[in-house]
Amino acid sequence: MQLSPSQQIKRQLRQRILDGQYEPGTTLPTIRSLAKSFNVSTKTVQKAIHALSAEGMIEAKRGTGLFIKSQAFKPGSGGHRIGLLHSGPPEYLQGMPYPKPILDTLTTELQTAGFTLIPCSLIQLDRLALETELSKLKLGGLVLFEVDADRVIFELLEMRLPLLSIDHDCYRHGVSSVVFDNVFGTFQTTKLLIEQGHKHITFLRPLMVSKVHNNSSLTLIEDERLKGYCVAMQDAGLSLDIQEYGRRSPEAIQEMLLRVLGRRPAPTAFVTNTDGSALSFIQELKKLGYRIPEDISVTGGFGNYNLEFEPGRFITSTFVDYAETGRVAARQFLELMTGKVTKAERKFMPVSLVRNQSTATAPAGVAHVKSPAMA
Repeated sequence: MQLSPSQQIKRQLRQRILDGQYEPGTTLPTIRSLAKSFNVSTKTVQKAIHALSAEGMIEAKRGTGLFIKSQAFKPGSGGHRIGLLHSGPPEYLQGMPYPKPILDTLTTELQTAGFTLIPCSLIQLDRLALETELSKLKLGGLVLFEVDADRVIFELLEMRLPLLSIDHDCYRHGVSSVVFDNVFGTFQTTKLLIEQGHKHITFLRPLMVSKVHNNSSLTLIEDERLKGYCVAMQDAGLSLDIQEYGRRSPEAIQEMLLRVLGRRPAPTAFVTNTDGSALSFIQELKKLGYRIPEDISVTGGFGNYNLEFEPGRFITSTFVDYAETGRVAARQFLELMTGKVTKAERKFMPVSLVRNQSTATAPAGVAHVKSPAMA
């Protein structure tokens, strides 16, 4: 992302103000002297000054100069308006069973404390002027929901607002985070399969499409879930089998499954990242002539979707209390806003195994799990 010269100067001036190089109530150097020090035109500096003025950081007083406002971007000074920055379209927030229960509880808890949550979609904001657009909202803090772009997080840190991340671990950047215990969740589902006698277990790892950058990548969350699988397999002395996939169409899934199941020894179980993914794979396996779980076991993950793959038969999964996630996030954020917590903290939401009908004891051999499509 290439910033214009005026945007670069605005950012540098903004940082100097936040760092205290220009004290509140004092005047900035003249536009002419700033232009000379930055080696740019006075017009370029004027654009930067205009942007800072729109953000409320400086004020021009006729005949006396440019003054630094005394409350310029003091953390929490934006009052009771809290931004909810997310990576999807606005309607994504209403998704059931995820993420609506998390955000409903978060909203209620913050409202009880006197704060208003303002949804902000990254895909609807001008990425080249993100700080400016958010500054116009006069926010007192920001809750990040599934924001996994490091570049965006670095920009937001410069705003010096209270920040909390949900469902993406930003602790390494000094941002308090509320996340699911992804490692332990996948460890549990993999261990269940091992205890059921499965020795050839394939981990199906999706390439995720970034809604911000529109590219496929392996995310930090998927890395954590893969780690849980690896720990369980290695602890049992079993060989790892990791299959990455990108395309999600039924035809692409079938093609991938046929390739994996054509190997010898063929897997007798699949570990997936979500309940929705598990259901898609089960549907295609059944089309290929496999019985679930008699021929092949399939685990979901991180859903509490309670999904049926056949009438009265549900997917083995990892339960996460979404409503409690919202409450924990609200408490954590309120502590940041009130100054009770001044350092970044990481909260892991507990997960529990939900054993259902999509998994069973491993079949005695691989011959009978050969698909009719490969006969």
